[in-house]
Amino acid sequence: MGDVVDNAVKYDLECLRYTDVDYDVFSDAATHVRNGFGSPYARKTYRYTPLVAYICTLNNFYHPLACKVVFCTLDIVAAALYWAIIGLQFKTALPQTSGVMAYVSCWAWSPVTVAISTRGSNDVMITVLVLLSVFLILRKWYVAAGIVYGLSIHFKIYPIMYSFVFYFFIDCDKSLIASGGSPYKAIVSKNGFFTRNRLVFTFFTVVTLVGLTGVFYYIYGWEFLYEANLYHLVRKDHRHNNSIYFYLIYQLFDEPNSTLLGLLMFLPQAAVVLLSGFLFYYDLFFAMLLQTWSFVIFCKVMTAQYYLWYLAIMPLAAVNNRMSIGVHVLIYIIWLLG
Repeated sequence: MGDVVDNAVKYDLECLRYTDVDYDVFSDAATHVRNGFGSPYARKTYRYTPLVAYICTLNNFYHPLACKVVFCTLDIVAAALYWAIIGLQFKTALPQTSGVMAYVSCWAWSPVTVAISTRGSNDVMITVLVLLSVFLILRKWYVAAGIVYGLSIHFKIYPIMYSFVFYFFIDCDKSLIASGGSPYKAIVSKNGFFTRNRLVFTFFTVVTLVGLTGVFYYIYGWEFLYEANLYHLVRKDHRHNNSIYFYLIYQLFDEPNSTLLGLLMFLPQAAVVLLSGFLFYYDLFFAMLLQTWSFVIFCKVMTAQYYLWYLAIMPLAAVNNRMSIGVHVLIYIIWLLG
């Protein structure tokens, strides 16, 4: 009887556990790194940059939940970046403090944002890097923007889809667009297609990305390249998946041609991402929102963290929308209730 009670208590504790399984993966990988500078990929299912494991060694030095504090702190950093970016947009529009606060609160007070970070997901790291890239581009600090953007792609591959939108947005002829001219002609600005600012941004992005990849390939070899990058091309997941392809993957999981099918699933995703970027690159926030939303919707694997990727862009896109703040807030509340 005692064994039955103990098992029941253990089951209840596991059901009530408030920690994402990814956090256990980060922590285990960090332990491998901490013990004799081993490989984080010794922990099965660790498929991230080694930098995440390095950061999570804080759990070994201080407390098992130390990195949750880091992720929550980055939520606050993200809110500060929102304030800076949205504040730039409101200089000639809505009252500075109240207008900015309304949009920043959509991130800072969102239960989705709070839950994902407090459960131990590291996706806020990517959000901060993407937001910082946007801020630096808007401030025209292209060297720093390229470095941060390259780092964001290294952390998780998906921000690479913003690359050509950023490139087109930098030095595009905004006066031509404002006067009703063709947005495609505006891509080739007065200084041509290959402008100095665009090349500087691209150079530092590539150098940062290739440099980090080269360093970790030298340290961990093919294991790093496959687990952190190439694995996602052939990944199949039928366990925790909200994708529109979920049932198809579930039915064909053990079929020999399922890997090829998984690769074909990238085609509609890539088509919509590319099209939305080319059509709306000059409205940077809106283009990024459409790209991210399309990427998530058509992704063959989708979990709760993926929602954060486009939620992070929504307040920025809403700033330049003609609807009032009240309507935006109402729509956001309806989305949260859903």
